[in-house]
This record gives sequence, C-alpha cells and structure tokens, in this order.
Amino acid sequence: MMRDFLYKHRRTVFWGMIVGLLLIVGISVFFIVKDRIYSARVDILVTPSIAKVKIDDHEYSTMGEYKIKPGEYEVEVSADGFVSKKEKIVAIKDEITNVQVFLDPVESNADWYNEHPGDGLILGEIQSNIAAQAVQALKEKNPILNELPLEIDYYTPNLAGRVHYTISYQLNDENNGFSVLVIDYSGGNYDNAILRLENLGFDMSRYEIEYIDESEEDDWGYAG
Repeated sequence: MMRDFLYKHRRTVFWGMIVGLLLIVGISVFFIVKDRIYSARVDILVTPSIAKVKIDDHEYSTMGEYKIKPGEYEVEVSADGFVSKKEKIVAIKDEITNVQVFLDPVESNADWYNEHPGDGLILGEIQSNIAAQAVQALKEKNPILNELPLEIDYYTPNLAGRVHYTISYQLNDENNGFSVLVIDYSGGNYDNAILRLENLGFDMSRYEIEYIDESEEDDWGYAG
C-alpha cells in the first residue's frame, strides 16, 4: 500500500523532499549568518531586579547573556525609586562584555536592599566584581602592585634586633588610585622599605607613600 501510494504521488513526494531540503539549508544559513552578524555577547547583571535595562533601543532582562552586533552602545538602567545610570560599552566580536550595574535608591527608598535580600546579595556581588576589575586595571598600569604585599621579617646577623615590616598598598575610595603602605613593626625601616622597592626597579618618587610606625620599645630599650 505504502509503495503504491509513493509511486502514485512520486512527484509530490519528490518536490516535498526538495522543499524540505531547501528549508533545512535556508534555516542553517540563517543561523550561520546570524551568528556572524551577532558575534559579540553581553553578560548582564543588574540590581534591583525591578530595573529596566536598555542597550540602545532594545530592552533586556536584568540577568543573562545575549548576542549582539559588535560596536559601541549606550546602556541605560532605570527603576522607580532609584537613581538611573548610563554608561558606554564596546561589544567586541567573539568576546563577552560584562554589564554590571547597581542602582542607588533615592532617600525615600533607602532601605530597599535591606528589605530585599536577593537584590542585596546581587549588590554585594556587583560591588565586589567592580572593585576587582578596578584593582586589575590598576595592576596593568602599575606593575609595582604585582609585587605587593611584601613581608620582611628577620633578625640581624649579630642578633642585635629584629627587622619586621610589611609593604602593601591602600586603594582610594574610588578604587582608581592607591598609595604605598609601609607598616613598620620593629622601627626605623622606612628607608629600608623604599630601597627594597627601588632595587626591584621602581621609581618611588612617583608614588604616594604612607608610613605607619607600629614599633614598641621593650624594657631594654629595643624596638620590636
């Protein structure tokens, strides 16, 4: 029966197969072309969850990864009861661009993040990520940060005293600058700390240096 049916309708079956094949090829080509055109990706993480996220004129969810065309875009995040934010991004072919934005509540809505713990957790994650990115950017521009922190702790050869201090850095409030921080636990090691960094090849006149003397003299008059 089936063989007779196919034989009687062989032309219909043939053209149906051709149309089906062309449809499959067309769909495949469509997705290939689309992937080539929309070859950049944005990874969005925004809080509060009630916010609206617009990249140019297109609206997106507050969380998720999306394909877009490579190029420059303006991101706008807004929500009732919060201060809106705008920022520029550059989407690059075959790369992921992170969009991480948190909105500050207006005074009448100041307790939002305390009252909405889920949004509060995302707020903490975004702030941590932004701080880490800022530190990474500083390290790329300031190789000295890749050498810190340092802890120097030893006794002098004649056991006359202990040399103990640390060298680290302190970020400013905006996380876009820093000062070199020397904490001296045995006293008198400021010049030693600066010389150690200069011996690593750094011009210390370029940096703001904060020195903290934490040394205390013992009953014999020695620091440490």
